[in-house]
Amino acid sequence: MPTMKHLLLSCSITAFCLFSLTTKAQRLPLIKAGNANAIITDGAYVHLNWQLDPNAKPDIYYVNVPFRQSQVTLKTDQDSIRFNTKPGKVYDFITLLNGKDSCFIKIASIQDTLTQLSGNSTHPAPDTLPFELNGSRIYLKGILNDSKTVNIQFDLGAGTTCVNRQVAEKLGLQFDGNTVVTNTQGTNETRTSSGNTLTIGTISWKTVRLVQVGNMQEGEDLIIGNSLFREKIIEIDYDKKRMIIHQKLPVYSSRFKKQAVWFEQNRPKFQAVVVVGGKSYPFWFLFDTGRDATMALGSDFSRHEQLWQKLDSLTMVNGRKIVRLNAEIAGVVFPDIVTNAHPPDKPGSRTTLFGNQILNHFNVILDNREGMLYLKPNGRSKEPYSNYQDFLESIRGR
Repeated sequence: MPTMKHLLLSCSITAFCLFSLTTKAQRLPLIKAGNANAIITDGAYVHLNWQLDPNAKPDIYYVNVPFRQSQVTLKTDQDSIRFNTKPGKVYDFITLLNGKDSCFIKIASIQDTLTQLSGNSTHPAPDTLPFELNGSRIYLKGILNDSKTVNIQFDLGAGTTCVNRQVAEKLGLQFDGNTVVTNTQGTNETRTSSGNTLTIGTISWKTVRLVQVGNMQEGEDLIIGNSLFREKIIEIDYDKKRMIIHQKLPVYSSRFKKQAVWFEQNRPKFQAVVVVGGKSYPFWFLFDTGRDATMALGSDFSRHEQLWQKLDSLTMVNGRKIVRLNAEIAGVVFPDIVTNAHPPDKPGSRTTLFGNQILNHFNVILDNREGMLYLKPNGRSKEPYSNYQDFLESIRGR
């Protein structure tokens, strides 16, 4: 189960503290808690662990799909409170922890102020952005700060907009802050650059905040994710190698398989089915277009219904099981995937995900405004991915 306080990017949101605690505290609803562990449910799919924090004033939960109504509940060991949220509204309350500590909480049906950006199209029609594929990853061309041409990886698995440490000086960036970021290099403090302008095709964003990271590939200048498009509908057409940014859902979406998504720090998660020991297990996977691999099974998956004990390993690598399994996405079966599974007690393991070796077999429409995903098999359906035969050949080659 994901924990809201341990996201890919942790940083302060004190700029959102716009109300006086002393004048409003007496008018706020109050619930009680005997310990700091709480659960937030949001609509039909989101079920999150939440840690009560009396030092955050306020502690903010952003409604998962802020553009539509939802029902958000926070439940403690002693009490609960529920709000029927509407777009653009905020809901304040207090949780009294252990009878003495006041935890000020805000349920905000707005876009996260850390990622809310100003994006402008030059015309009302859908914006079409051509892309290239390198391996299974998507690359766009753009202009940074009106002068520097940049090679941009589009990664729906990225929680923020990143710049490659090796090119930051060449791009002339001015760094004016620091943040803590967790990625494949671990958890480290790194520099940030705010107030940048980014243009891709006919779309420009202002006040873009870039986080400097050192785990990007050579030839990648920037990584952008879904945070730039949370008010839009994104279409990825692998057949024609183009992204289309829609203002409204295209009519031909009816020919796609439709399913719900929810967002973890703007990153879409969707439900797929994995077969373990002959039994099908539905699970929520990160839709990670930036992962040049098939999938990865995190500790959240291994804990689910004691799946760690049910996963037969082909071999073990650094405490992880290398496993062979079948998966089903939008009615399409992918047999004999070979991937790795983290043990259930491994701290900080990678989020359970599907990577783009599998996902790019579908043309995709992601409706951020409604929290819906549309998938349709494309012309890449015969493209190979890491499977059991590859594994056997690698064993023979040792």
